[in-house]
Amino acid sequence: MFQTVWKKLSRHAVLSAVFFLPYEKRRKIERWMRGRVEARKMADADWVLVFWGKSGRTWLRVMLSRFYQIKFGLPEGMLVGFDNMHRANPQAPKVFFTHGNYLKDYTGNRDTKADFYDKKVVLLVRDPRDVAVSQFFQWKFRMRPNKKFINDYPPHGAAIDTWDFVVDKEAGVPRIVEYFNGWARAIPELKDVLVVRYEDMRADPGAVLSRIMAFT
Repeated sequence: MFQTVWKKLSRHAVLSAVFFLPYEKRRKIERWMRGRVEARKMADADWVLVFWGKSGRTWLRVMLSRFYQIKFGLPEGMLVGFDNMHRANPQAPKVFFTHGNYLKDYTGNRDTKADFYDKKVVLLVRDPRDVAVSQFFQWKFRMRPNKKFINDYPPHGAAIDTWDFVVDKEAGVPRIVEYFNGWARAIPELKDVLVVRYEDMRADPGAVLSRIMAFT
């Protein structure tokens, strides 16, 4: 707990120190710092869940958490958050949830998925149209201004409607398709990967959870 608090305070101290730097430099520094945190977690994880935002991660996380609660005798309501369940019971795995969004800013592996080659990866995918519409409402009502800043989303308060957001190449369907296609191309290079579709999870959540548990 102390280490977590200290890391957060250190990060905020650095970001405060670079506040007056030009926009792009500040953005690069923050992405690099987030990537460093992701790299440390990646190295220590037993398996990795990769997803684009609004693809069903929270729902899957709740199902995984309930399974681990029962299997490892953990408290009801405890949600898996990287190593918290492992600290409560060393038999529980460390599960790293990531977009893979900042990792490349730290490792420099922008054109490959080399950071994931030696990891067991569950890739959660969803129809890009549904993702984009859901992401619009996340951006409009729930996304923090700084998150918009570092991820090249339309700026906070921008007058953009659903259609403009969905077709925007930096925020909508084009960007999401590019992300999923990047992973599709990398699948032959990955040692251990399971693709899970949100639509299959909707149709039969128990069957999908069973596949994930058997794989991991």
